[in-house]
Amino acid sequence: MTGGAAGGETVAGRLLARLGRHVDYIFANTGTDFPPIIEALARGEAEGARLPGAIAVPHENVAVAMAYGHTMVSGRPQAVMVHVNVGTANALCGLLNAARGRIPMLLAAGRTPYHETGPHGARSRTIQWAQEMFDQAGLVREAVKWDYELSRGEQVEAAVDRAFAIALSEPMGPVYLTLPREVLAEPGAGGEPPAARSSAPARPPGPDPAAIEEAAQILAAAERPLIIAGDAGRSAAAFEALARLAERHAIPVVGFAARSLCIAAGHPMNLGYEPGPLLAEADAVLTVDCDVPWIPSLQGPPAGCRVVHLGVDPLFVRYPIRTFPCDLAIDASPALALPALDAALAEQAADPGRVAARRSALAARAGELRAGWRRAAEEAAGARPIAIPWLSHCIDRIADDDTIVLNELGLSPAQLNLRRPGSYFGLSPTGGLGWGLGAALGAKLAAPDRLVIAAVGDGAYMFGNPTPAHYVSRAHGLPVLYVVSNNAGWGAVRAATKAMYPDGAAAQRNAMPLAALGPMPDFETVIAASGGYGERVEDPAALPDALDRAVRAVREEGRQALLNVITADR
Repeated sequence: MTGGAAGGETVAGRLLARLGRHVDYIFANTGTDFPPIIEALARGEAEGARLPGAIAVPHENVAVAMAYGHTMVSGRPQAVMVHVNVGTANALCGLLNAARGRIPMLLAAGRTPYHETGPHGARSRTIQWAQEMFDQAGLVREAVKWDYELSRGEQVEAAVDRAFAIALSEPMGPVYLTLPREVLAEPGAGGEPPAARSSAPARPPGPDPAAIEEAAQILAAAERPLIIAGDAGRSAAAFEALARLAERHAIPVVGFAARSLCIAAGHPMNLGYEPGPLLAEADAVLTVDCDVPWIPSLQGPPAGCRVVHLGVDPLFVRYPIRTFPCDLAIDASPALALPALDAALAEQAADPGRVAARRSALAARAGELRAGWRRAAEEAAGARPIAIPWLSHCIDRIADDDTIVLNELGLSPAQLNLRRPGSYFGLSPTGGLGWGLGAALGAKLAAPDRLVIAAVGDGAYMFGNPTPAHYVSRAHGLPVLYVVSNNAGWGAVRAATKAMYPDGAAAQRNAMPLAALGPMPDFETVIAASGGYGERVEDPAALPDALDRAVRAVREEGRQALLNVITADR
């Protein structure tokens, strides 16, 4: 969206006009630091200026998750505005998710006015003394690529342009800009703001031809190559290139802890979501955009296996310790590198008979794997509490090719027959809970005609600030289907404790200390307070009809819906 300054008379107006060149929306939870922004928005709307959409979000974690979800689906960065240090602190969990999820966004925070008296915008509230910090940006510096304070109004266009140029350069990520109130309130400089961007993002890195040739030689010489993908599916081009490469050369693909759909569910080389069995016998492994391709304390490749890491920042340099074996690291965009690798592999003198035999063997393994998933769903169909495979199978039944499924510890991807890139997204590898509700709202905003399903755990639902999230859904007409997997506790905590102490005292307890959360709230009534449809489901036989009713509420009535599904541990 483009246009002139909002009213043209203040730095705040020029800030909004410049943001309109980069973003569609500002998700805001502002405070006493933002009157100049609010005034500029009102003036701009009255004068018909084209500005970013401004959405009030009553919690910062939801606001950041909405920006995350929108960008995840649209591919375009968005902006978040929060209130000085306290708003920044509330946004930090979501910001950590965005940093590790490599989601570009601008987090703009007010800064307590510099002046106690004098300029327009000087301190006028008691909190403005206590809220000032020596280094407010220090709260977020490990989670952002760049931070800056707008100390002079004439820098506003240059600062905004630089912020987005850095956020959109690979590896992408969030940036932080602080905005003192007096600066925002200053009169805007005379004349039109510069039309052109002062800086553009760096182009995604292309692959080194010699590195691609070496990777092709490693894979072509292998008897049992394996591809482990983490987030390759965030790019439709990479998704399609990976599918072609795997099919053409008969290389199995495992989506381990995948944050996006990396290969279609029915693709013949889709070998599931756990690398263990194939990894144990592999003689060459290619990881694609995967920060943790396996758990070293539990599994790993055999001695002599060659390992190639491919992706933007293939060594994940911001991770303090990460020691996976690496014979070759290729720093390149998968969308550019995978087609080059496919072509290089085609030129290798691989034995056609060996490739054909591997293809046949993998087809048999894939068939057994899919049959096992079907059995798991069928055997779980009558279980009470409701089992996750059955819940996931029933969610798959209501999903079509246009559906977007978000998974925050709420379902099993193995039960989903999704085929299109951009149809599945998982939580950032950081695991900052509370992502799913806001991300679903952002996804719906980016794709209003698509059904958006957010499958979340009960703890994740509570972390998601449901009252603010449901408020935003109602206020802005964003009907989403939420499916809460309610096992009355921290399932991941229980599983981790049992894994470390299988015969321990905690494992013998029905209610494990610090992991049990019962009695749980009636989640279905929370959404009802914001005009949504809510239903509790305990009978597995009733689940399909309950999902149909919820979908009808979303699609036909335009209302958000929530099913509180009483489930067992995974």
